[in-house]
Amino acid sequence: MKSLKGKISARRNYLSVMYIPHNKGGVKTIRINHYRTTLLTTFAFMLVALLVLTGYTLSVVKQNREMKIQHTNELNAILSEKEQLEALIAKQAKELAENAEIITTMNSVKTISEEAIDSYREQYENMVVAYIDKDLKEIGTVSRGDKKPASFKEDVAELRSLISLVESAKLSEDDVTSKIAQKEAQLNNYLDALPTYWPVNSRTTFSGFGRRFHPIYKRYIMHDGLDMAGEKGDPVYAAGAGKVSFAGWNGGYGNCIIIDHGNGFKTYYAHLSKILVKEGQRVSKAEKIGLVGSTGLSTSAHLHFEVRLNDKPTDPLSYIEP
Repeated sequence: MKSLKGKISARRNYLSVMYIPHNKGGVKTIRINHYRTTLLTTFAFMLVALLVLTGYTLSVVKQNREMKIQHTNELNAILSEKEQLEALIAKQAKELAENAEIITTMNSVKTISEEAIDSYREQYENMVVAYIDKDLKEIGTVSRGDKKPASFKEDVAELRSLISLVESAKLSEDDVTSKIAQKEAQLNNYLDALPTYWPVNSRTTFSGFGRRFHPIYKRYIMHDGLDMAGEKGDPVYAAGAGKVSFAGWNGGYGNCIIIDHGNGFKTYYAHLSKILVKEGQRVSKAEKIGLVGSTGLSTSAHLHFEVRLNDKPTDPLSYIEP
């Protein structure tokens, strides 16, 4: 057994390589001892490792060269875009500077233009208002005694024409603040206050202004107003805008309303069956203020209507419009 183990161990110390030719010749055997085998194997391994390392190094060098070329191209492209961007920014900066100069010039011109327009507008408004005031003085007011009551309706017609002129003279339809608009409002308020609205629905009258035979006193006395036909309960309207200075019982007038319209005008509404307003209340033209009746010295339902100018009775037909 020991002799067999010794032989096996002796055999492991060599490496045999057999060479068998295809043609003539016998089989040749090359025997290499274990030390040389190890050395040869190590050399072969190192050679393979060196080849692999050399191949990897060459591959890395090639890849680095390609990446360097790629990075160079990308850098050149970025530099080219940067130049284009800088040129664009410079162009835009130049345009902005030119636009800023234009805007500054335009703002200056706009300011001058607005100032000129404001000046022209003010001159125009002053001219229109002066014309209106002059024309209004020529129209005059009955309360100041400038004209006779007979010409009142002509003055009202001229006043309406003047209001139309003012309305057309406004620079815009929604103008409410200019001198012209303020003058228009003033004229409209003045017109609304004039007692021109027929105070009942009926246009029938049966006892006019002046001396008449009184149906109760049975003698001729002055009749200070106009008796207008109507049924009991018919509405009575304010002849003009104003303030109610009296509302209550007033002797022979019965239930009576007195409205102060300003400019010396007052209107009386007598014999009412019902009063719908209170003293101190402001009323509009054509506003319902009472109901037709037959209170006081009256023989039947009707409205006794008076227009007084500076507390002096005048003919209502000179003022109210049918």
